[in-house]
Amino acid sequence: MLQYFSGSQQHNLRLRDYANHMGLSLNEYGITDLKTEKVERFPDEASFYARLGLPYVPPELRLGLWEMDAAIENRLPNLVEETDLRGDLHLHSDWSDGQDPIEVMIQAAVDQGYEYMALTDHSSGLGIANGLSNERLSHQIQILRSLESKFPIAILCGSEVDIRADGTLDYPDELLAQLDVVVASVHSAMGQDSQTMTDRIIKAMNHPSVTIIGHLSTRLLGSRGPVDFDLDAVLEAARDTGTALEINAAPERLDLKDTHAYRARELGVPLVIGTDSHHHSGLTNRRFGVAVARRAWCERSHILNSLPRDQFLNYIRTPKPERLGVFETASKRMGSP
Repeated sequence: MLQYFSGSQQHNLRLRDYANHMGLSLNEYGITDLKTEKVERFPDEASFYARLGLPYVPPELRLGLWEMDAAIENRLPNLVEETDLRGDLHLHSDWSDGQDPIEVMIQAAVDQGYEYMALTDHSSGLGIANGLSNERLSHQIQILRSLESKFPIAILCGSEVDIRADGTLDYPDELLAQLDVVVASVHSAMGQDSQTMTDRIIKAMNHPSVTIIGHLSTRLLGSRGPVDFDLDAVLEAARDTGTALEINAAPERLDLKDTHAYRARELGVPLVIGTDSHHHSGLTNRRFGVAVARRAWCERSHILNSLPRDQFLNYIRTPKPERLGVFETASKRMGSP
């Protein structure tokens, strides 16, 4: 039985104890009635769980923590799906370090069935990524505005702006104010101590133009560990300032990780699943971000870019920190836990 072998072991141990109290035994062949020794086999996992009087427990939740309690009490989350996403807010073009022209990236978002997208090329401080100067960003904004009537999607002007070592941003305030979406990210001075890094990130969050903090821990799986920072302090500041946090879906990042996203969700911080795509094919990586969100027990109502177009535009046009109220109201309409 696939469910038995796929685990997790901790989940199956709790499931076995639960079944034993019902006079049943679980093994790789199915469910055995301890009185009759009859073995029952099942065509699918939903039928298996139903035989135990439980709702289907999605694989992402089978960690042996508290999913059994939630299942018994019928309060498992209705986990977010790929099809719930209405837009991608972290995309790069060949204006910085992407590989495709702007129009190709826009069309890729259209092909995903999205209602909105944000082009977020790098800021000038990241020279290695061909970051945009003030003049180039101003020119790109003009181009993006001119393309709005040519595509059936809301084209949002954005930037992935470097958070400098002192917490200031890479563009002047008057230029940042012209953008629809600002993804602020750490790309340098990653060796700072925890307090310095925490203060740096929170200072960026307090900026009125910052929409999202990108790849919070800066980790690169297999090659670079996370920076040091006070997670709870940062999450509380995100909530208090009305700043969303990204679940970066790039396979080499997956940042926020699941446990950080879980805590952010608990605190009511808006989460964004962004692909950080540098090629049009990268938009399909959203599935990896969705998988992280599902492990964090996220429903559609926890994901900012699952909002319909009009509600999302209302969110980004609302001054910080009042945005949190807008998000909470929209989430309730979608069905919060």
